[in-house]
Amino acid sequence: MIEVLAAVLLVSFGILGLLTLLAKGTQAAVNTEDNQRAAMLASELASTMWTMNTVSINASTLAAWNARVGDAKTAGLPGGVGMVVMGASNVARITVKWTPPSGAPRAYVTDVVIVGP
Repeated sequence: MIEVLAAVLLVSFGILGLLTLLAKGTQAAVNTEDNQRAAMLASELASTMWTMNTVSINASTLAAWNARVGDAKTAGLPGGVGMVVMGASNVARITVKWTPPSGAPRAYVTDVVIVGP
């Protein structure tokens, strides 16, 4: 009887370990998807800048992009906020910040440089 009890306990620990591994794997997959989505959103705005041949974008374009970043139900991020900081000589820093379900705030930052013709 003790041997059966020990076997059940050992199998229970094994199943618990597998469930923990599954939960961590799912969390890693969600984090990776969020990172890729942030990169895509930043790249989208950078492409707009390259198309316009300037890092200065109008307020309506920036507002529409920022609304898209914050809309997690379509293609945005949970608690997403986008920012663009203009630097000197045609340099802009695009930052996408979000808070995933795990709770730790995350950010994706990329710089865009437009070189004149």
